Amino acid sequence: MNETQKLLLVLLISIEIAFTQSVYLNLLLILISIIILIISKSSIKSFVRLILVCILPTIGSFTSFYFFGTGEAVQRIHFASVMTTRVVAYVFMGAAFMANMILYKLLRSLEQNVKMSATFVYGILGALNFIPKIIKAIRTIRAVGLMRGEVLYFWSPKLYFKAITQALVWSNNLAMAMTSHGFEEGERRSYHEQFPTKLSGWIIILVIMLFIQYCLFVAKLW
Repeated sequence: MNETQKLLLVLLISIEIAFTQSVYLNLLLILISIIILIISKSSIKSFVRLILVCILPTIGSFTSFYFFGTGEAVQRIHFASVMTTRVVAYVFMGAAFMANMILYKLLRSLEQNVKMSATFVYGILGALNFIPKIIKAIRTIRAVGLMRGEVLYFWSPKLYFKAITQALVWSNNLAMAMTSHGFEEGERRSYHEQFPTKLSGWIIILVIMLFIQYCLFVAKLW
């Protein structure tokens, strides 16, 4: 499947479960996401992080809808379970989507297939490429401060002011480099690498969405 099609599939499934109250469907999506993560050879540390991310939202969702919801106890338990499993499903589906995803390919695919602004795409890529340089710059600024006998903690405004100043210099250099290479907003551009959508990807999306409808309305996984 094309990266754009994968993103579309995840969004469609997310919208589907947002308007349904099926605990079993949510659990099925969580199981499928875990299988995808295992096939993608995700580390145990990644699973631990996902579980830690889920703890507070799930506890908050369950306690809120169970203790402060309306209706009988059975109804409150069901609705609290729906909201809890929905949160976990969102987290694990997002992790499964990003497991084999290269952000560069996703952004370029969106640029080519949904006509996302090239300026926006290159801006994000430029910002992401600046992250390692900014981290290195912060370490250098702190080291220079220590040489002067000044300790710059992570909450020190001076530390981030200097880092932002350096980032502005880099962004200006990037803008000049893009201009010198003929990059102009609104101009038609050629692509070194194509990311076309595939017919097989649309078929897979259709089959999966039909399967979800079957689970909800035929098998009645509520």
